[in-house]
Formats: sequence, structure tokens, C-alpha cells
Amino acid sequence: MSRIHFVVKESAKIRYQAEAEREGKSLGQWLRDAADEKLAATRPRLFTVEELEAFAAECDARHPPGAREPDWSETKRLIAEGKLSSARKLGLL
Repeated sequence: MSRIHFVVKESAKIRYQAEAEREGKSLGQWLRDAADEKLAATRPRLFTVEELEAFAAECDARHPPGAREPDWSETKRLIAEGKLSSARKLGLL
């Protein structure tokens, strides 16, 4: 284990300590938990195996075996020409 030392105003320390006590934690544990929560919020969410399987099944249902692959070059041309809504009506998207 290593230690971290940082400086805070006395009023901040009092607020941190009071919240830690409300949660039934030591100040050190409360600060570690707060830091861990901050780090977890910055990481991309990982998907469960079940969520990935459901996503794959949904994709498969949208494009059944033997279905025609869209002509992406035509789609890109329509987008560039500002005719995307027309492409949708024609069933190209």
C-alpha cells in the first residue's frame, strides 16, 4: 500500500468527513470510493456476453441469410447530393 497526501480547506475536510460518517465509512475509504467512481465514469462501458449475443441476433434478424447487400457507393452518392430521404424512400437504406 502507498499513501497519498493532498491539501484541502478545513471546510472541505469537514464536509467530506460528515458525508463519510453518514455513509458509515472512514474518511480514507470514502475518498478511495469517490476516486474509484470518478475513474469508472471515464471508462467506456463494457457489454456482457448476453448483451452482445442479443445485439448479434438483432442484426441477423434485420438482414436474413441471402439478403442483398446494399450498394454503398450509391448510398454515398445520394448522401453527397443531399438526396438521402429519397434513398430511404427507394429502399436503398
